[in-house]
Amino acid sequence: MNPKYPFILSIFTSVIIVSSLFASAEESPIPTWIKNTALWWGEDQISDADFINALQWLIDKDILKIPQASDQSMVDKDTRTPDIEKLTFEVKGIEKLSTNPLIHQALISSNQEFNEIDNVYLYIDEKDEEWVSAEWDTITPFMSELIQNDVSDLLRQSASFHEEDYGYVVYAEIFVTNAYGANVAQTGKTSDYRQDDEPWWQRAKSDMIHITSVEFDESAGVYSADICLRVDDQDGNFLGIIKAVTNIDRIIEPEA
Repeated sequence: MNPKYPFILSIFTSVIIVSSLFASAEESPIPTWIKNTALWWGEDQISDADFINALQWLIDKDILKIPQASDQSMVDKDTRTPDIEKLTFEVKGIEKLSTNPLIHQALISSNQEFNEIDNVYLYIDEKDEEWVSAEWDTITPFMSELIQNDVSDLLRQSASFHEEDYGYVVYAEIFVTNAYGANVAQTGKTSDYRQDDEPWWQRAKSDMIHITSVEFDESAGVYSADICLRVDDQDGNFLGIIKAVTNIDRIIEPEA
């Protein structure tokens, strides 16, 4: 299956969610070329720019509208296309990280280590209980091992690069889990250690990519739409999941 197919559904869903778009109740004719855009894009028959232009056409024709959020100001029409481009750019940034050899090697090593642990999920649960029972401002030695390692440094460097290059916080948090759902590396302290019991983790594993609905992320402290990608080795074997908490505050900012 073309890896873009699960992404097509996710990108349309996420554009609607992240940009707070909803379908207009008014009937409006939609050209066949617009209806076929997702299929053509999935088959690489059109470029990313053409795909974005199709979404913009729907907005301009009021087939998709930007509503008022909590009776506050509407998003400026001139900023809508950059917001769609922003989401595409964010996904590509995490896709690039997911193929990094340093991350792959760390996951391979972690999975090998966990393969040899008796009652591995009992071990993970015990570590998770220790993790969540600690005060939020406390970093235990075990947490420090996951926050301060080569892969974590790479994740922070990527987040910093995008922030410096684009002038705003793109990824509020990035972390990587092994095939068991246990954290391996992270930019900062997460709310818990075990992730395989989370729907986003399970969806990313089965669908290759999952983009969540907008919600408040406690560990990152921002409203976000999270990008979750499955990480495989060159033979297609499952290694783990990488998750990026994207900061949507820049997309919809209420007036002060």
